[in-house]
Amino acid sequence: MKIEEEKKIAIFAGTTEGRLLAERLAGSNVRADVFVATEYGKEEIPEAPNLHVHDGRIDENGMEDLFREKRYELILDATHPFAKVVTANIREAAKKTDTAFLRILRDGGRSGIRIQTLEEIQKMAADRKNEPVFVDSVRTAVEFLKMTEGPVFVTTGSKELSAFLELPDWGTRVYARVLSMPDVVKTCADMGFYGSHLIAMQGPFSEELNVAMMRSVHAKWMVTKESGKAGGFGEKVSAAKKAGVGLVVIGRPAEDGISLEDGIKYLEKNFSLAASDGHEKDDADDRPEQAGESCQTGSDLINTDHIAPEKVDRNQPAPAQEDSAGSAVGENIKNEKIRQVFLIGTGPGDSSWLTGEAKKRLEACDLIVGASRCVRQLADFHKPVYEAYQPEKIADYLDSHPEAGIICGAMSGDTGFYSAAEKLSTVLEKRGSYEVTIIPGISSVGYFFAKIRRPWDHVKLFSMHGQETNFASELKRTGRAFVLGGGTDFYGKICGQLEELGMQDAKLFIGENLSLDGEQVLSGSLETFRERKAPPLAVLYAEWNGPLRSLSHGLPDETFLRGKVPMTKMEVRAVSVSKLELTEHSVLYDVGAGTGSISVECAGLSDSVKVFAIEKNPEAVELLDQNFRKFALTNAKIIAGNAPEALNDLPAPTHVFIGGSGGKMEEVIALCLKKNPKTRFVVNLITPESLAAVLAAAKTLPVTEPELVTLTAARSKKAGNNHLMMGLNPVWIVSFEGNRG
Repeated sequence: MKIEEEKKIAIFAGTTEGRLLAERLAGSNVRADVFVATEYGKEEIPEAPNLHVHDGRIDENGMEDLFREKRYELILDATHPFAKVVTANIREAAKKTDTAFLRILRDGGRSGIRIQTLEEIQKMAADRKNEPVFVDSVRTAVEFLKMTEGPVFVTTGSKELSAFLELPDWGTRVYARVLSMPDVVKTCADMGFYGSHLIAMQGPFSEELNVAMMRSVHAKWMVTKESGKAGGFGEKVSAAKKAGVGLVVIGRPAEDGISLEDGIKYLEKNFSLAASDGHEKDDADDRPEQAGESCQTGSDLINTDHIAPEKVDRNQPAPAQEDSAGSAVGENIKNEKIRQVFLIGTGPGDSSWLTGEAKKRLEACDLIVGASRCVRQLADFHKPVYEAYQPEKIADYLDSHPEAGIICGAMSGDTGFYSAAEKLSTVLEKRGSYEVTIIPGISSVGYFFAKIRRPWDHVKLFSMHGQETNFASELKRTGRAFVLGGGTDFYGKICGQLEELGMQDAKLFIGENLSLDGEQVLSGSLETFRERKAPPLAVLYAEWNGPLRSLSHGLPDETFLRGKVPMTKMEVRAVSVSKLELTEHSVLYDVGAGTGSISVECAGLSDSVKVFAIEKNPEAVELLDQNFRKFALTNAKIIAGNAPEALNDLPAPTHVFIGGSGGKMEEVIALCLKKNPKTRFVVNLITPESLAAVLAAAKTLPVTEPELVTLTAARSKKAGNNHLMMGLNPVWIVSFEGNRG
């Protein structure tokens, strides 16, 4: 095949990516000069008439002279991610000679590792935690290892090995694995690494082989670079975990460029190569989505500062972005309308519990966003991350970073159970630039109940993360309840609520750090866990086999603490609550609440009912508090003050019960109607004067015709061998609602 001399490119290789680029060009009509640093690198490049391989190192001046002499159409830099000096030299030489330049990135993009601060690293060493440590350099890794003990398995290469000589006991602690080349072995031996402390072997290394090597040297720590898939980074991470070895990772320098796949597509388009799948270039139109998804680095396919002005119009998009296959590179990030967001349930904690669909989306994404804990458990995917939990803050960040075309949002547990997924989805869809897909995960609920071998289809589920619950009340009602929580007083608070409702014999099951190191799943009594301090991530399930709460309202009067404060009697209370006609999510004002018997009855009907008990008498306010705590109510709130003034700052009511208005009946009704014109009212009255005031107000205010019920009840009382019926005071029960007309 005749080589067209005007089609010349240079590839700086020495890596898997460089070899694959050379293989793609082998036998084509493009002349390629391939530069590698070592003889070993030269042997990796295939033989072809159009490939010319050069081994040896070239400095920046040598590169400039070479680029001017050869007048390459394009420079491809596929050197190692950590060869920062080499990349800088290539980039600078290309700029000075006005030569087009492309940086090929390993695994397609920036590092996803969050480098830890010195303070974090020191604390981990002090706590003797065998958790992964992420550092910015070999020097920092050595500083950390000075604070640890045990053998260290080093896989950073011979060039970095001298840094480990700073360890006080390096001769006995450090075991190095390097390339099996004579000059490399000699260099290591000259430094003092030889015998059993030097392993000379060519990769790739499987997980099993890594594990075997670490165990053979009794390693406590492994030091590696974030070298991507081509460097076997994933196998090293999984091997360290399997062997129980601490991992020290030197993060990859962040840089811009394109993936290997997109680099090949660019060559196919701009150098008239047949498509790599065997089809002609025009067939690439059938693969636009695939091409778009392959881009993981931002919109700068070619750095136009490095391209001769006559070759590129700086006011136009880079050539690869005009490709129909590859409109390719960067298409996702240029067209805001198709930016994809996948909200992923990350499971109970450990990344091994991610679903297959979740893993697929995480591997293909450009960016992971979410709360710190959720994001950090996905470090194995090595993606750029943004840590935040507020939906608006996340949306603002995405708006200002269009280089991320495919985004994954990390949601704790399952996306449908007390998750931020719904709020974030709503915010993003309102922005109009995102297509949101929700991917459910394995919830901590399902995981935990599997651990304790209990079904949970009949269990009421609660969360105490940032909110109060009626957990104890629900347990009294149904005998089964589950709650998400955590924090030092989590167990103590639950145990206190159960005791107040007389459920000292309840059986508890707790789960801590589910699926993570340090997981605990235990069972016991209130006494077992009362003083136990819960970690931030904990769950609790309770079973109560004692008498359950009645489903009907109308609690006996003696159930309530009352002192000298008047209380609505059980019979009147039962009718009054029925007349209120409460529904789920009702908001009730109990005006003149007294002991709170009406409030307790209504709040106990459903957790979704919100009750505001308004009371001006200090003694009654104290009784209200005691009764609310006795019944473990979290959906009832005391408002101390006079009506109607005390109602001003409350949310609009759907229902109002008035047991006493302090002579301001009409003002109270009028204010409630102003807040909600369709409010339903039920009023209890014992004097004709109060009845007259209500009926007068009903004539002047926009309400329906009042319904009046006079209730007279009598209770039996034993007198010798007989029972006498003792009559209670008659009560008027008046009900009406805002006029819908």
